[in-house]
Amino acid sequence: RDGGANPNDVVTADDMIIQGSACIGLDCVNNESFGFDTIRLKENNLRINFDDTSTSAGFAANDWRLVANDQASGGASYFAIEDSTAARIPFKIAAGAPANALLLSSTGNLGLGTATPVLDVQMTTTDTPAVRFEQTAAGGFTAQTWDIGANEANFFVRDVTGGSRLPLRVRPGAPTSSLDISND
Repeated sequence: RDGGANPNDVVTADDMIIQGSACIGLDCVNNESFGFDTIRLKENNLRINFDDTSTSAGFAANDWRLVANDQASGGASYFAIEDSTAARIPFKIAAGAPANALLLSSTGNLGLGTATPVLDVQMTTTDTPAVRFEQTAAGGFTAQTWDIGANEANFFVRDVTGGSRLPLRVRPGAPTSSLDISND
């Protein structure tokens, strides 16, 4: 547990087969009721570390970690994949996220808020599905934010930085080719 030599460590120089379920952690108890769990991790500060010990040139050696929740009292509840080598979390799911918040279907379609995406990407919500494009000033350029969205009133492009003006709007029922730019 402490990462150093411990006289209570058990080292088995062979394969291990457990016919049944396993509980690992300080809070496991005798006669643990597993339900349908095959492996259970049970304690605070749960982490599964993938420590790649490759040292030969050309071999991948990045370390990864599965993380459940913040360590500190009052911290956030989430599940994350951590790039331990770079000390960053590229993927995080906050506790309480709605069902089908992010779904990749068997056909490769991406659903945001839907279990049945019918196009390459489908976003479904009860009010104004939208995408935000936000450029920060961190790259040396002026900060600018745009939204593209749609609802019962219009499909629109919104200049958030410029006072939420709508320089482009298409209203429901607009005739075919209301705006049509030909090749000449």
